[in-house]
Amino acid sequence: MPLVIASRIETFPSLPSTQIEARSRLERGEDVAGLVVRAARQTQGRGRRDRRWESAPGGSYQTLVVRDPAPPSLGRGAVAVAVAVGLAETLGRYGAKTAIKWPNDLLYLGRKLGGVLTEYSHAHLLVGVGLNVANAPPGGAAALRGWDLEGVHGAVLEGVQRGLDAWLADESVLPERFTHHDALLGRTVSVESGEAVVTGEALGIDAHGCLLLATAEGPVRVCSGSVRGISAPPDH
Repeated sequence: MPLVIASRIETFPSLPSTQIEARSRLERGEDVAGLVVRAARQTQGRGRRDRRWESAPGGSYQTLVVRDPAPPSLGRGAVAVAVAVGLAETLGRYGAKTAIKWPNDLLYLGRKLGGVLTEYSHAHLLVGVGLNVANAPPGGAAALRGWDLEGVHGAVLEGVQRGLDAWLADESVLPERFTHHDALLGRTVSVESGEAVVTGEALGIDAHGCLLLATAEGPVRVCSGSVRGISAPPDH
């Protein structure tokens, strides 16, 4: 049975962070299942590892709250990757061929378009998605120039739904679906994981959303971290 991810939408002219707003309301005991918190701008936007940035007006910034139908099914590590795949597939259907830089960055025309942040709390999944549209993106980033902002909002909701439904239906197909959008495949990357930096050739992901690397010491599986260095694309 498909998840119900968007039963009501609340829009704000400005918030510190849609993710903070949604999580605070969940932790206060409010019934937030199906809630979408959307903001025209964020002053304390949050990313992975609590990185912060200001999200300028004109972008798509929203957090969806999904009640877990079978806890802790939505609390597993591959969920952010599954959402990213659903977004890439959906944006591609609307004309934006999007790649994924593991684990949660969306790339368009080779540059960062946006990202995904997932948190699991009190048997609910919070999915934060930010995409550059008509806002002034950070230096070197991409944007969906000329796209209707409301249409992008809707495409994000559709993409999250698509990603989660497909993953819950058959998580074993996630690596194959990811491969079609993998920005790192076949490239030499350096991944910061904890206090270590691992360098190797990216071979895709496993069913748990972990990055697979071929290193000089042998195969390595990295389940959390940030990609810090990427070689030029391989010759084909």
